[in-house]
This record gives sequence, structure tokens and C-alpha cells, in this order.
Amino acid sequence: MFEKLLTAISNFFQNTLLAAQKVDDISFLILAVIVVLFVLLAFVFILLAKNRKIKLPWALLSGVFAFAILFYFALSKTSGALVFMPSEQPETVASTFLDAVCSNDEAKAASLLTTSTQIGIPLNQPDDVALLLEQSLKESYSYEALTLPVLDGTSATQNFKFTSLNLSALIPDILNEVDTNLEYRVENSKKSEVYDKDNNYRTDVLEEIYASAVKKVLQNAPDYYSSSLIALELNYQNGEWKVLPNDSLQLALNGSSTSGGNYANNIKSEVLGDLTFIPKVYTLAEDATKGPVPNPNKFGTTEDPNEIVELIAQYPQLVGDKEPFFDPDADFLRKPIEYYADDTILAIVWKERVLGHGCNFAEVYVADPSQFRRKLSMDTYGSPIQKYGSELARESNAVVAMNGDFYKFRAEGMTVYNRTLYRFNPVKLELCHVNSDGELLFTYAGELADKDAAEKYIRDNDVLFTLAFGPVLIANGEPHASSNSYLIGEVNTRYSRSILSTRGNCHYLLTTCNNGYGTPTCTIAEAREMMMSKKVENAYVLDGGQTAEIIIRDHVSNHIDFDTERTVSDILYFATALPEDENN
Repeated sequence: MFEKLLTAISNFFQNTLLAAQKVDDISFLILAVIVVLFVLLAFVFILLAKNRKIKLPWALLSGVFAFAILFYFALSKTSGALVFMPSEQPETVASTFLDAVCSNDEAKAASLLTTSTQIGIPLNQPDDVALLLEQSLKESYSYEALTLPVLDGTSATQNFKFTSLNLSALIPDILNEVDTNLEYRVENSKKSEVYDKDNNYRTDVLEEIYASAVKKVLQNAPDYYSSSLIALELNYQNGEWKVLPNDSLQLALNGSSTSGGNYANNIKSEVLGDLTFIPKVYTLAEDATKGPVPNPNKFGTTEDPNEIVELIAQYPQLVGDKEPFFDPDADFLRKPIEYYADDTILAIVWKERVLGHGCNFAEVYVADPSQFRRKLSMDTYGSPIQKYGSELARESNAVVAMNGDFYKFRAEGMTVYNRTLYRFNPVKLELCHVNSDGELLFTYAGELADKDAAEKYIRDNDVLFTLAFGPVLIANGEPHASSNSYLIGEVNTRYSRSILSTRGNCHYLLTTCNNGYGTPTCTIAEAREMMMSKKVENAYVLDGGQTAEIIIRDHVSNHIDFDTERTVSDILYFATALPEDENN
């Protein structure tokens, strides 16, 4: 007990000194007033004591006590709590956390974090070789404390030396092993045993040689260990210290690789890239607040629809066998047609008359579902600040974007953001859930009975975020007839509309139907007919009216109601996955 009391007293004086160093002008003025009042009060007490109306020691002690309380609260304005008694010291919590990391106890490590952030990045596309690399990486973790924690109010920082397998250091030796083994195989085998009919190396041969090379190099895995300085940050929360995850720790846990869960695939690409085509996979981190900066030279415009047909043909790795929504023979309203294209994203924006309605379309192909993202103002749920959609698109480095459901405008609906359920008031709304595969999943009125059912649905379907507007127009290729009394969106009135739709994996069509083209806007039934004519598989209505907009390269491409953007709370956007230094 005395040890804890001494610790608390020590913390109080240490934090008092730190708080005094950080006093701002207002707090300094408050402290000055307190000191002046104390001096005046002491003078009064001395006069009273002199006249024997009060005992001087008790008067002064009362004044000192009152002064200490005022002084404490003035400093607390700057620093927060000056006295706290955590159950454990920060160095103990830091060591416990790193022990859990090094023993691969992910649940224990996660319980010591300030937020529900994942420890390490799970491996994508695992095979035997990838799992061997992952196992060797996890076995390499170790750490050494370099300093005692440095306390700063309710925060602490402690430096560690963290050691892990350096994945990039493996590549030269794996490559040498592959070259040596491949040369031996060519010299000692029949041609048909090494080459296919097109005189390319047989895939099974390369796979076998690569696996053998990785296993051999990893026999001496400690030769490729490297250490880095980790400044582990801790925050005092609810009576205990918690670890604040940072990028330097995440990088060390991933073997100094910036490829996230694709490190195994990308090592293979580096080693075999000159021997056979193995596409490099790029993925954006779920918690990233923006995408990489797109190459401005890859944006373009054209007056000729056939140039877009040729552009689409240049990206078979993105388009594959998907049928484009873009039709060179469409009834185009205005030109030019805008586009952006790199190895990870192809976006085409145009204006077209469909069933008598003026529409703005954005067709988007992405290489990875992580490139389809949601942006909230200030990257925070519930932020009171609203911004123009074009401003949010610019902040997120969006290639192309559209408005979201404007969740701050109404209390109804269900809001999921970063896998977390923030609002559950679905009433009679039809909901659109976007999962980690970039798919649109729909639930209907009454389907999610309570908050527990909603959270189970989020877990079971790996939902990243949920949109609450609607109604659903098309589900699995079939038209969905919503109620004529649907709660929001003026379903029976001709109104500017905004629609998100998909056809196939990583293939999206963004649509707005606005005023300003000499054509009428549309009812929900008419919007459904338009989307059916475009042969989408799934379609969902977002906030319309003045909110409805499509943005490319941070400028609005469609005509907006009242000729001016409306500030909103959120957008949906698509980003390139190419790092800026590779996107040239």
C-alpha cells in the first residue's frame, strides 16, 4: 500500500512539473490570478490574526489548501489527471504485450491495445511456401528493452529493439538458388520436361524449383534477421495502461515489407518475374484514410467513344471476361468522355440518355476489392463537420467518387464503419452492406431484429461498412419492387437520383440522374428500369437531390441541382492501389 502511495505521490509531482511546462496563456493567467488572490487572502488572515479574531496557523493552512486545489484544477486543464494509480506500470504492460506478440498470442496482444487493431497482417493467397515464410517470420520475433518508460501525463513511451526476419534480404539468395537449379534442370532434362509448347518454362517446374530454393534459404533464417528501434507508445485508460499501435511496430511484424499480406506473393513475383508472368498484387490497408496519389498524366479525355473501346482492351488483367457497361453506340448527351487507367484501376465517366432520362455514369474496374472505400468527414464517425464531396475526394486521393448516404442528415438506418456498428435504428429501411470482397449485400425491413443480430451479420459476412438509404432496385439480376410508401427518398416523385450498382467481381457502375440536360429526372420505378437496361446484377439507391454527384479527379462531372455542391458527411470512392513511386 505504501509503495502505491509513494508511486502516486511521485507521479503527482512529476506530472505537475510536466503540466507546468505546458501551461498555455489562458492557464497562465488563471494561475496568476490564483496567486494574487492567495497573497491578498494571506494578508487578510494576518490582519485578522493580529486582531485575534482568527488563529493564524489554521487560517494560513486553509488558504494553502484552497490554493492547492485551485492550482491543481488549473494545471489539469492543460494536462488532465495529475494523480492516477494504474494496476500495472507501463513497462510491465509493454513487456506483456511484446511477450504475447513474440509467442503469437494474438488475442492477448490485442487485449492490451487502445483500439481493436489487428496485430500483424494476415497472409493473402496462402500456399505451402507462403505458410513457410509466415512461420519463419513469426518464429523470428524477439525484443530487448532499451530504456525505461518516459512519462508525459497519461502517456508513456518506451524504446525497444525489435528483431524479426527481413523478408527483402531473402530475395537475392532465393533468386541465386532458383537460377542455379533451373540451369541444372535445363542441362539434365528433356526439353519437354522443362518447356511448354510456346517455349516458356513450365509452371510446375518453376513452382517446384522456387519452393526448393525458399526452403533451402530458410534453413539459415537467423542470417537474415534484422533489428529496428521501436518507440512503443502507451496511454492510460480506465485505470490501466494500453499500447497504442504504430507503423514502425507493424512494419517490423511484417518483416520490413510494405506489401501487407501480399509479401509472399510479391517475393515470388520478384524472384520469378523475369522467368514467367506473375502479377504483383497491391492491396490498400483497411485503416488507411486515403489511397496513393494517382498519376495525373493517366487522366484523359476523348471525343471518340471508340478510343474508350481501345482503352478497355488494353487492360485485360482488370476487365477479364466482364462485359463493359460502356457502349460506343450509346446516345451520348455531352462530351468529352473522361477516364483514368493504370494497372490497378480503370475508370470511365460519360453522359448518356437512357430511356429518355439524362444520366451521368462512371464505370470502374479495380484489381482488388480494397480499392472500393468509404470516406467520412474528418475520418471520424459522427463528426459535426461537413464538406463538399469534391473536397472529400481530394483528401482521399480518389480517382473517382460519388456521394454516400449522408448518414448525418437523418437518425434512421444502420451505420457500420470500419467493421464497427455505430447506429442501429433500421426501422423500415433496406440496407446495403459492403464486405471485404467489395460485394453489395442487402437486408430488408425486419430482417435484422436487434443489435445482436446486426453484429452477428457483420461478423458472418465480413462487412466493412453499411449504407442506409435505399431502396434496393435490383438484387442478383432481378428487379426488386419496394413499397410505394418507402420511408425516405420520395420514391414516387421525379427526383435527382444517385445509384450504386455492380456486375461481377470488382466491376462497378456509378449513376446519377440529374436536372440540367433537357430531360426529366426519375421516380424509383423509372430508375429501376434504367438499371435493368444496363444489365446490372445489384443496384442500390443513395441520397439524391442536390447530394447526387459523381466526381473524377476531384471535380464534379454531372450537373448538380441548384448549380452548386452541397456539403455532406461522407462519400464512396475508388483509389489506385499503385504506390506513388511505382505509378509512372
